[in-house]
Amino acid sequence: MNPSLRTTTPASDDPALPPAALPVRPAPAPGAAAAGLEPEHRTGHCQCGHIAYEVLGTPDDPHLCSCEHETRISGGPAVLWVGFRKDGLTWTGPGREPTWFATYTTLKRGFCPRCGTHVISVAAGSDMIMVTGFSLTDQTGIEPVGHSYRESAAPWMTITLAPDPRAPQPATS
Repeated sequence: MNPSLRTTTPASDDPALPPAALPVRPAPAPGAAAAGLEPEHRTGHCQCGHIAYEVLGTPDDPHLCSCEHETRISGGPAVLWVGFRKDGLTWTGPGREPTWFATYTTLKRGFCPRCGTHVISVAAGSDMIMVTGFSLTDQTGIEPVGHSYRESAAPWMTITLAPDPRAPQPATS
C-alpha cells in the first residue's frame, strides 16, 4: 500500500485485520521481458488503499457507462470502465477482496468496505473483469472509446470519444 494513502495503522499492526497476503506469480519465462512477451502490469486501489489490486495485460474496451446503476453508485453522470482478463487480476491490499454487491443476478460489483469506493465489476461467465478507470494508478491508454447508455446521460454532458484502435482503419495510398 502506498504510505501516503494510509489513514490508519498498517494492517500488520492492526490485530483486527488479517495479515496482507502477497500475490505469488510464476516468474516469466527466460528471455520473456527481452522479447517483449512480459504482459503489461498495472496497479489500482480504492480511496483509502484498503482494497488494492494488480492487473496484467493490455487495457480493453475502455468505455463510459451512464446507466441508472452507474449514476446512482457513483453519484456522477458516468463511470469509466476498463477491461482486463480475469486471470490477470490479483488482490494485493490488506483488505484482500472487496465487498461484493449483486447489481443483477449475472453481475456483481466490488467496493471497499471502509471508504465505499467501487473498484470492479464482474459478469458471470466472463473471462474479463472491468475496473473503474480512475482506480488505476496509471491512467494512460484508457481514453473511452464507447459510451453505454449515452441516451440516458445527463443532457448537459458532452463527450468526445477517443478513436477505437480496434475499428477498421481507412486504407492509405
